[in-house]
Amino acid sequence: MIGLLDFVFFKLSRKFLIDGFFLFLLVLVTVIVTSIYVSTEHTFYWWDYAGYNNATIGLANSFRESPHKAIHEVIQSLGKEKNLLISLPLVPFILLFGDSRLTYILSVSLIYVLPFRLLLGAISVKLIPVYPRRVFWSTVLLSLLIPMSWIPTLRGYLDTGGCVFVALAILVYLHDVKLKYWWQIPLIGCSLAMAILFRRHFAYSAIAFFDAAILQYLIEFILTYKNLKNQAWKNLFTSGMKLGLIMATSFAVLMLVAGDFTRSALTVDYRNLYLAWSLPVNDIVTRYASFYGLGTWLLVMIGFSAGIITRILLPPTTIFIAIFGILSLIEWLLVLRYGYLHYTIHITPIALLGLSAFFWTTWLTFQGKVRYLTLGVAGLYLSINAFLGLIPLKFGLSGIFMGNFAPLVRSDYGEVVKLVEFIRKIAPNQEPIYIAGASNSFNANILKQANRKLNPPEGWWKLNTLGRPLIDSRDTYPLPELLISEYVVVATPFQQVLLSDEQVLRSHEQDVVKVVYDAFTQNWEISRDFQLLPERFQLENGVIVRVYQRMRPSAIPTAIKTLNVMQQQIAEKPGTQLDWISLNQSVHTSSNYPVKKESDYLYNIVTHPIKNTKQLDTSFLYLGSLSEKNQISGKLNLPNKQCEGVSLHLTLWNNQGKLINSTETAYNSMASPNLNLLLEGKNPNYLLLEVLSKNKQDLTNQCQLEIQNLAITKSLN
Repeated sequence: MIGLLDFVFFKLSRKFLIDGFFLFLLVLVTVIVTSIYVSTEHTFYWWDYAGYNNATIGLANSFRESPHKAIHEVIQSLGKEKNLLISLPLVPFILLFGDSRLTYILSVSLIYVLPFRLLLGAISVKLIPVYPRRVFWSTVLLSLLIPMSWIPTLRGYLDTGGCVFVALAILVYLHDVKLKYWWQIPLIGCSLAMAILFRRHFAYSAIAFFDAAILQYLIEFILTYKNLKNQAWKNLFTSGMKLGLIMATSFAVLMLVAGDFTRSALTVDYRNLYLAWSLPVNDIVTRYASFYGLGTWLLVMIGFSAGIITRILLPPTTIFIAIFGILSLIEWLLVLRYGYLHYTIHITPIALLGLSAFFWTTWLTFQGKVRYLTLGVAGLYLSINAFLGLIPLKFGLSGIFMGNFAPLVRSDYGEVVKLVEFIRKIAPNQEPIYIAGASNSFNANILKQANRKLNPPEGWWKLNTLGRPLIDSRDTYPLPELLISEYVVVATPFQQVLLSDEQVLRSHEQDVVKVVYDAFTQNWEISRDFQLLPERFQLENGVIVRVYQRMRPSAIPTAIKTLNVMQQQIAEKPGTQLDWISLNQSVHTSSNYPVKKESDYLYNIVTHPIKNTKQLDTSFLYLGSLSEKNQISGKLNLPNKQCEGVSLHLTLWNNQGKLINSTETAYNSMASPNLNLLLEGKNPNYLLLEVLSKNKQDLTNQCQLEIQNLAITKSLN
């Protein structure tokens, strides 16, 4: 008896030692590869590459100041598109080891990516029902040879955190696809909800999950219906009820944790909102080929096909994985077609399981030299593919091999530093600086992040670079931002996002940026309100940067003529542009901040205080349809009764900046709140509404005005 116990103890100890060794090896490789890669980089991160990092560091700093305040920030963020919940598990790591870029990337790798690899190893055991421990660790180690399991994290994305919960949901489901165990339902439902809470785009993974499960049950129903009609109907009904409970659980968790976000997500048309990121099918297919290499996809297809034909893969698991994978490919390559790197994490698990199926099908099917030659060639290809994808050298072998995603290094690092120091010197008091360029190598966010890196925490924010409007389908005309800018930075040639870039947009989606570039390179009238400074900066790829300084405010006629040319050059009205815009808004708000659309023709306008001053944004331009007789109606309100009263000045203009007609009315808290004015003019294009104090001086906070149900209609009189 004692000998038997010793033998069992020895076997268990040996297994634990083997598992411990492989786990240690996995951690060691993760730390070494990540450290070498990140330490090799010499750049200023921008957009998504910087955003998640900054949010996580900011949350960690909040915890240093006050844990209660930090938790409140997390809770407040739950109603937003991007919340801080996914950053929360990383905070202890940042607090312990510092807030460097390397610390952040390592925290994501060890807290999210490593468990994700382990979960995929566990799923592979459900797929390949032989030698569980060997299948598990071979799959985990094989994942290290897929560069796209590294690259999104190395670029700063923490979205793999959502993948952990999707993989957990799949693993729990595959434990018994008929969901016989009661705990499967709440665990799957909560896991899918958590994935969506971490990052909204995992809703598409949840859709693929439910659709795959439904199709799997329908296939089972069809196969059993002929011989077991009643039982087939019963099984289908039971399975449907269980899936419904999972869906209900997910929805309940989403509503309980982030009700505002969930309600908003159900009503927003994300397809149109993110249309600029949706690439043509041929472009997105080409990108995904370069993300993995055609050789990788060939091995994946052979792996699944051979595993199914030889029946080495477990049928129920294979059916679900295959359907889930096909649906995911359809979502991301045919429907959504978003080309950013972090969306590959929806596809990487399918590629890894296919590769694991290839290796184990080959091992179990062939013998002798054929087996070792096949596995050797495949292993050599994957090793070379990973090497070419990650090293800081480009060999031009993309196609059969994946593209190169080397560490980010700027050859013009020093020149960017000079540019940032210069504009910081000439704009020390947060003067607005418009950046007329938005590419992956030059944009407002790069300058802001460079300033963040070069200056201490208490002063980096003083560089006030304006980075929006940026995208036609999402943003607005750039007139308000241009009018309030004290400096304009222009990069020549025009800097825009290209289809070959990592952070990519569809072609011709940045006209809202280009019109400002054109205004200064083509000598529009508004550019004459600025003077060109003598300094010039030479960036990489032959880009020349010059700075223009404002000499005088731009007059209303100039602003109107500028807007007219913008409208002519931008074929379609920008995606979130309303019929009313504020002309002297705060630089800290969007163009639509003081204006709210109530319906197709009704607007609410509030004269919001501009930050750090008592002045209000009080000039609003109407871009909608006008007639020769225009009825202006609405309801007025002065919330602060200490205000003596205001005057509303309305003027009609044509597209050449010529004043056509004007009218004015006074209002105070004792007068009728109804606004009802008639303004006539021949061939008007724009209507300007200005809110003034009675003595024509700048308004103060006390005279904030609310205009509700503001409408411009054609008068029938």
